[in-house]
Amino acid sequence: MKKLRLRVSDKMALALLKWSEFFIYFMPILPVIVLAYQGKGVTLGEFFLIQGLFRAVSFLMEIPSGYVSDVFSRKKVLLIGATIQFAAMVWLIWADGFYGVLLTEAGLGVAMALYSGTKEAYTFDLLKRMKRENQYVKENGNIRAFEQTGAFIGTLVGGTLFAISATLVLAIEAAFVLVAIPMIMLLPELSEVKRKTASTKNPLRDCLSLVKMSVKHPEIKWLMIFPAIYGSFTMILYWILQPMMEASLVPVALFGLFVGINMGSRALYSKIAHRLLKFFGVKKLICLLIALVAIGFAAVIGAVNANDQMAIVYAITAFVAVIPATQTMVQLVFNNYIHKRIESNERGTVLSVAQMFNVGITGAALIAAKPLLDNLGIEAAMIICIAALGLILWPLKKVLAIKGIENEK
Repeated sequence: MKKLRLRVSDKMALALLKWSEFFIYFMPILPVIVLAYQGKGVTLGEFFLIQGLFRAVSFLMEIPSGYVSDVFSRKKVLLIGATIQFAAMVWLIWADGFYGVLLTEAGLGVAMALYSGTKEAYTFDLLKRMKRENQYVKENGNIRAFEQTGAFIGTLVGGTLFAISATLVLAIEAAFVLVAIPMIMLLPELSEVKRKTASTKNPLRDCLSLVKMSVKHPEIKWLMIFPAIYGSFTMILYWILQPMMEASLVPVALFGLFVGINMGSRALYSKIAHRLLKFFGVKKLICLLIALVAIGFAAVIGAVNANDQMAIVYAITAFVAVIPATQTMVQLVFNNYIHKRIESNERGTVLSVAQMFNVGITGAALIAAKPLLDNLGIEAAMIICIAALGLILWPLKKVLAIKGIENEK
């Protein structure tokens, strides 16, 4: 007796990708995660350390997961990632203390690594099979918009749910991830892009050759390094938002609103990234974004010293919430540049190398933030971050020196 299999069209697969991202990123814990972890015995400094270690785990898993998706199955790698995320969220319901929370974040780090390059590669090659790869920035932006809309709605309700029960927040988040799993199961395989390794019979050597090509390529390496450094600064700004609100006496009930503004901004940037790139050009756009990040760090200092003038605090908080969301747009644009310089059967590995740079540099930055916050406080840490922004100028110079990049859309 033959098994009945539901065949999904490529167009339907694109819709399933969008909705699975909505459910995976429905995260009501985000606006109250610092408070939730503090309730489990984690200090603010330990929180930043955990976030750094989370990225360290993801860093170690990036290349293996990307290569496996190239030679095995991108669909199955995505499915394993969603399953691990679900298990980690269920564990967090009962986890307690630094090591209990760290174990959860380690599981989420593995899931993040399995998603990152694999999802991007699957999307591009699905569009390529549909002969629509020139619409990658637009269509992947639409997928990101679903992702961030889920996060936006999750954050809006997170504060209210947390006031009822922290356990309720975690249970609902786990349930939404569970809904995404059958959607991923329905995705069609992209067997035509599988990498063949029969000529060498040595997958490890083949994987390392792709990594070597990525980090030595005169253009790709800078297209990976710049967004990674930029993303590390936006991530610090994002995670400082909740401590800043706490120090500025913003009511906890409003945490979800302001984190929701961040998520809503990510959805908007994802939708209009291609238009902004076309309007400004890459040079003007990136310089503008770097200036905004510097202003964002200064704004955090202003909010902490607003002396209970809540109208000013709320205005600054909304402004600070919007800036880290630009990371989504930068990643979309730069991944598109990378896609145009690689082949389908190496896409998952190369994009995982790019994500490895991202999580590695961001993780190091978050770990470095722990002693700054513990010993110097929020204001001094923000001043140091503004000074450290100078580090981004060298990779920016290298990116802008790439021939013809200003005309790439």
